[in-house]
Amino acid sequence: MSKTNILHVIDTLSIGGAEKLLVGTVKGIPHFNHHVVYLCGSNALEKELPADCKVVKLNFRSKLDTVRCVLQLRRYIKKNKIDIVHSHLVMATIIARLACPRKVQLFSTIHSLLGSRCFSPQKRFQRFIEKLTYKKRHHVIAVSNEVYRDYDSCIGIKGNCTVLPNFVENQFFASDYKRMSFNGTFRMVTVGSLKPAKNYPYLVEAFKRLPKGIHLDIYGEGPLREQLERDISKYNLNISLKGANNKVYEVLPKYDLFVMSSVFEGHPVALLEAMASGMPAILSDIPVLRETTDNNAIYFDLKNINDFIEKIKAIAAHQVDLNPFAKWNFERIKDIADKKSYMSALCAIYSDRHKDQYEKEPAATPYPIFGPSLNVEVS
Repeated sequence: MSKTNILHVIDTLSIGGAEKLLVGTVKGIPHFNHHVVYLCGSNALEKELPADCKVVKLNFRSKLDTVRCVLQLRRYIKKNKIDIVHSHLVMATIIARLACPRKVQLFSTIHSLLGSRCFSPQKRFQRFIEKLTYKKRHHVIAVSNEVYRDYDSCIGIKGNCTVLPNFVENQFFASDYKRMSFNGTFRMVTVGSLKPAKNYPYLVEAFKRLPKGIHLDIYGEGPLREQLERDISKYNLNISLKGANNKVYEVLPKYDLFVMSSVFEGHPVALLEAMASGMPAILSDIPVLRETTDNNAIYFDLKNINDFIEKIKAIAAHQVDLNPFAKWNFERIKDIADKKSYMSALCAIYSDRHKDQYEKEPAATPYPIFGPSLNVEVS
């Protein structure tokens, strides 16, 4: 029996959560014939794809290229006898929908909260295009319950929808959770693109008032690098920009605490990777991060920078025990982000592609509950 031909379509192959998920999926289900088409930008992750995976760049430059890219992608689907198309991110999904023939099943993964950013009432045209191209025959995959609710509220789920949380690569899983061992010097780490959604200026502002024994390393690249470099240098802050690192699993264990100050997320792979590394985390108090950690983490108020500062001071002074948080994360992640379970679930979704059934409610794997709340309040 011949292998199923699956085509993955994405905006870029840069180092990001959606891109890493795609590469991991290609490597995780080798019994398919994989094709990857990306629109533009960096191909940093292409070298991590298997040698037999066919990769094509469409050289998308602006929305004026949409028709050309749609026609090029449609020809590719027909020429290579593609059985399944799986798209990621907004523009790639629009092009995939327009290019995909009716007889070829299209799956689209939604990685982030799009309601306020891409499909708000102020962005009527983008919202119109999304609703116009999204059909009942398309199968939506949301990376979290919060992402599902957001998309359903602003666009409306028309057909099948599955909530399938992201997975973590096996090399991130530590043998045990990390115990508190810092004394005098307290090292924090965060991972993510240097873009507004990650809210790094919040951390810069906080570090102006934090003791000198507290340090932060940021792994990632993006458009805010120059601004962050200027501010860090101007105020002589204990923050270091480490650049992109595709082996972050090697450096996470060196730190005492993972921090995420995002204003919105979908189901952050970086946080999942830190949890798998056995790390405790301090997180912005937003619904997705509460969902990911099942309301059991140290959260800080994005509207009150003093809340973050005081909690970090308390942790660094050993007034807060991080061990229960690290243990909770380590136990939880094994149940919600196992790669083998993810691949089995995804293959099951693919295998159901010819069934003529559409359900409003998503099929979701419930997040497990392990014990009492571990929320921390610092006065």
